[in-house]
Amino acid sequence: MALIGVIVEYLQSILKTLGFHKGKIDGIFGNQTKNSVIIFQRNFGIPQDGIVGNQTWNKLSNYFYIVPTDISYGSNILSINLEGFAHKFPFLEQGNIGYSALGKNLKYLKFGVGQKQVFYSASIHANEWINSVLLMKFLENLSTSYLNNSTIWGYPARTLFNNYSLYVVPMSNPDGVDLVVGNTQKYLPNIYAHAKSISANYPQIPFPNGWKANINRD
Repeated sequence: MALIGVIVEYLQSILKTLGFHKGKIDGIFGNQTKNSVIIFQRNFGIPQDGIVGNQTWNKLSNYFYIVPTDISYGSNILSINLEGFAHKFPFLEQGNIGYSALGKNLKYLKFGVGQKQVFYSASIHANEWINSVLLMKFLENLSTSYLNNSTIWGYPARTLFNNYSLYVVPMSNPDGVDLVVGNTQKYLPNIYAHAKSISANYPQIPFPNGWKANINRD
């Protein structure tokens, strides 16, 4: 499996969290990252070739619920985390509220079954993508507390689950976020060029990190 860019950053972040990677998180699959993979493989009885093949990726997927706070957070990393949440926290309801202009799913998660309803959303403004990380990390911590039958901020997580329904849309504007964090330039250069042509009308706003809008091309 060939890993590039932000996916390598996520790999490095997971391995660092698990204590297997001591180097920088730079998105480069160099010798240090390869050695970290080998150490991970050795610990889990996987052939130690330093390659993230299917067997290694499948073992890593057990940790996809870990939300990274040390890398840029685009829709691709969100999708990986949502996959991890589905396996680690099956009591979380996941669904789709619609689609972005580029056809990306607008995902929601629901924690709890209570009558009192709370709604959170993040990344309506593309350059405020850090809020997606904040909400997802909060859900990770809250769900872990529920799983362990423990408290969060002094409140029993299972009591919260039974009395509240928390709805979260972690990334309301995935197209805009992907533009800001660099995914669009790498994977959709034509869309990037279109957005850049629009930004030329607003030279006082830095591009792409100042972009707040979506990618509606109409």
